[in-house]
Amino acid sequence: MPYTLAEAAVACGLDKSTVRRAVRAGRISGTKNDLGVWSVEPAELHRVFPPAPRTEDDTTAGTRDAPADAATDILIAELRAIIRTGERREEDLRQERDRWREAFERQQRLLSAPEQRPSTALAPIAAPPAHQGAPVPAEPVSRLRRDWRWMQATE
Repeated sequence: MPYTLAEAAVACGLDKSTVRRAVRAGRISGTKNDLGVWSVEPAELHRVFPPAPRTEDDTTAGTRDAPADAATDILIAELRAIIRTGERREEDLRQERDRWREAFERQQRLLSAPEQRPSTALAPIAAPPAHQGAPVPAEPVSRLRRDWRWMQATE
């Protein structure tokens, strides 16, 4: 008796879409009836996909109806802890990303701001305070400062 796609998927422990793709790709031969339901022969199905291992307490009913036991409760608690840890890590990464973004944007603002150089290079050299009323001779202008002033004047 042929399997439907859903029965074939359960028999192999696969998803229904996996069996459907195998039929459409030609790896498994299947037939479609007038109602649009696919059927696959068991021998043809198990030629490509091995049968799923079955246990004695295996039923085709969903596992949602199964009563929870202590081992299941422990596994659920562990999985929830893993999920919380992942969520915390994700939040930490988001905060770090935001800090890096703010630092980058701050750096970009500083780089794009017009440069304001101190005007000390153009300021005249101030004479040191006079000692006891005697004039102090002004310091000679360095060659670098003189050349720089010349370059500024030609622009």
